[in-house]
Amino acid sequence: MKNLRYIVLLIVGLAIFASCDDFISDNIDPNRPVKASVDLLMPPVLFYSALENYDHSEYGMYLSQCLTTGGRSQTGARAYQSGWEFLGMNRHPMWRRHFIDVGTNVNTILRYLEEGGNENYEAVARTMRLLSNQQTTDAFGDMPRSTAYTEDPEYDTQESIYEWMLEEVDALLELYDSPEVSQASNVKMDESIDRIYGGDMLKWKQFVYGIKARILLRQLPNQNTDAATCQMIIEAAEMALNGWQDPNYKFDGGTAVEQNCFWGRTNRAVNSWESRTNNLLGAIPAKYFMENVLGYDPATGEAVDPRLPYLMDARGDEEAGVDTTYRYLENNIGMPATHQSAWYPLLYDKVLTTDTSTICLLTRGELNFIVAEAAYWAGDKAKAVEQMKEGIRYHMNRMGVPIEEIEAYLINPNAVPGSANVTLADVMKQKYIAMYLQPEQWTDLRRYGYSNDENGIQYNGEIIYPGLRRPHNLYEAYWSTPNEWIHRLNYDPETEEKYNRTQLESMGAFQNPEWLKKPMIWGRTN
Repeated sequence: MKNLRYIVLLIVGLAIFASCDDFISDNIDPNRPVKASVDLLMPPVLFYSALENYDHSEYGMYLSQCLTTGGRSQTGARAYQSGWEFLGMNRHPMWRRHFIDVGTNVNTILRYLEEGGNENYEAVARTMRLLSNQQTTDAFGDMPRSTAYTEDPEYDTQESIYEWMLEEVDALLELYDSPEVSQASNVKMDESIDRIYGGDMLKWKQFVYGIKARILLRQLPNQNTDAATCQMIIEAAEMALNGWQDPNYKFDGGTAVEQNCFWGRTNRAVNSWESRTNNLLGAIPAKYFMENVLGYDPATGEAVDPRLPYLMDARGDEEAGVDTTYRYLENNIGMPATHQSAWYPLLYDKVLTTDTSTICLLTRGELNFIVAEAAYWAGDKAKAVEQMKEGIRYHMNRMGVPIEEIEAYLINPNAVPGSANVTLADVMKQKYIAMYLQPEQWTDLRRYGYSNDENGIQYNGEIIYPGLRRPHNLYEAYWSTPNEWIHRLNYDPETEEKYNRTQLESMGAFQNPEWLKKPMIWGRTN
């Protein structure tokens, strides 16, 4: 981040005019100073916020042992798909996304609004800044915030970032309640500007309550599990659910990068380098996801969970005599030499993976599971089961599962136990499924210390993720000790290691694999 101030003007221009040609006219005199009105600045902020959601999700799907590939290398350009040799990667796109693509555009909007007016733009811009801070600190930990856009930025502690986020979320709720926002009459936002809510400030306010619930949830299970904390989490989530509409960023489909969902087939890297393609043709479902989570039985070819065919299609090769079925692999164990990737399930062309699919910044189902988890810790198992079922019903509906299959699953006590038998592991398994292609899947595993049979970590006497195991062929120089798991990403080599090395060294974070193993402030520390 060092010397960021000197490149901000250049990057803002690139972020607005080069990367979002779908939103901004190309007919701009390159010799005049860069200045844009807030209605032109907002579309890039929302576009890059959706892309940032994808960035975190794409990493997390592999780090949470949900997807793998046919390879078995200890090293690679995508360390999260292979042996976790992260210090050899050249960049993490979500770092740039936060500080440049979202951050500088938000700052520009706020600077243009300093004279007053257009508070609806201020509210949405600050909401996106808050979400971006939450996602970035939850991936990296300490990071520049209060001095991020100065000549010599310093790293704020994650504790102080969380303190600021809680203050900011309450300040935002007050701002959304103000007549300047709720009755905004200056520059309106229609769907061409706001591809999420079309300028509906009430829906944006509900979204802020959702972010608040997610932030408060970080106190479970390692900081506070008392009744007051659980009730505070439940209240925030229920306030969000009252009138909630999923914040879906909408894609039209077409020839331009910005028109297609990042999980779709035609996904390409923005500007060819600053993001990562999904590579779902090379992705393979992981054994843990298929057997332990979805309940797939390879002997019968059937799964306990009816969502399986709505998440992926079974494949084979009739001409080669290869039967059509759901094949999968253990993480990074490698594909048998006689196999072809085309024999493994097709992950494209499902509800979430078409070119016109939406990117959801926070789902209703996530909120249901937040309430379920907090209620469980509060001792209210009846509420926990009720909200777990609502989360399952929401996600199955979203995936297109027929109503009769949904109801049959919900009344199956072996799949969805009642309040007398429900466990925390039941709640978190169901949330794991509902967080498919969402960032929170990896966060949940880290909050619960990757609790599994091998490391023996328990909560309330329970293994939370039975059957979970580390990938095969981990990079031995970093991961030689059994049961060590990755808890954070290293700081972006393209910026931090070049411009802020001294501060990384003082933190013990420079080219140090032990830094990757350090839990977040909300993680398990023993």
